[in-house]
Amino acid sequence: MAFKAIYGNPLQDPKSDYQSAVKIGNIRFGKDALYIPAFPVGAQYLPLETLDRAWVQKSSISPKGCCGGQLQVFVVRVQYGGEFYQSLTFDREQDANRALGLLKERRPELPGAPEGVGPGSSIV
Repeated sequence: MAFKAIYGNPLQDPKSDYQSAVKIGNIRFGKDALYIPAFPVGAQYLPLETLDRAWVQKSSISPKGCCGGQLQVFVVRVQYGGEFYQSLTFDREQDANRALGLLKERRPELPGAPEGVGPGSSIV
């Protein structure tokens, strides 16, 4: 399996961190990084030390394009590098809250949403 850092310095041993990571949905939360599946085989990761803030937002998706109904989803928004964002989407609010809890457990000083962005805000 190939590992690629999305931002920041590559980890010394992402494979062992990945193998011991907690999986929620298709995202893995290791002690050193969060791992996002990459096509065709592998994972991209964000080292936890690069994260600037993280929070949960409600959102919705249209499974049938513009004309279908809306499905409510919960997104953990992660800011890194001062200006970049990664959205981690979950079907259930409890999964999103658990994911945010794991990030805050591993980085207790990690701030939440920026001012003016609340839990019910739309995703831009």
